[in-house]
Amino acid sequence: MSAKAKSKRIHIVKSAMKLVLTVDFNALTLDAVAKEAGVSKGGLLYHFPSKDALLQGITVYIFDEFTDMFHSYAARDNRKHGRWCRAYIQASREDLKHNSILNVGVMSSAMLEPVFVESMNNSYAYWFEKMSEDGLDPVIVNLIRLTIDGLYYSEMYRIKPLDEEALDVVIDTLMKWTEEGAII
Repeated sequence: MSAKAKSKRIHIVKSAMKLVLTVDFNALTLDAVAKEAGVSKGGLLYHFPSKDALLQGITVYIFDEFTDMFHSYAARDNRKHGRWCRAYIQASREDLKHNSILNVGVMSSAMLEPVFVESMNNSYAYWFEKMSEDGLDPVIVNLIRLTIDGLYYSEMYRIKPLDEEALDVVIDTLMKWTEEGAII
């Protein structure tokens, strides 16, 4: 795929994400996305021949971006013990404070046929495989994972999401759990 075509695909995906974030998933029609992206419907269909193809594009893009952020945080951490868990926590904090884009990826994936959900499952499996290599007690790794999942789901379903101060306290506590010798 040419750089121009890739750039256009990313522009369309970002336009679709903006539509979801500013309105909701019910507004996600091919016509609405084409309008938001400033492209013809035919131009959109060239890159994404169906709504499922667009949803899959959104899912892959979001999970790839989160994985890049995950790697970036890990690369900056010079302590091996707990590094991947800290990277996951930090990437999640950043995402949760900036529209919880990962939720858009999860919801996009949920709207697809199960065969297309593979990209999301592969990303999660990869993140938790890396986190499991951290030298932390597997129970702590699972508590971190499930706590982060809960933060996302409370945002997604608007079930008493935490305010920023409470979110910071939870995240800081999770970070402490990644320290060598931490006791819960």
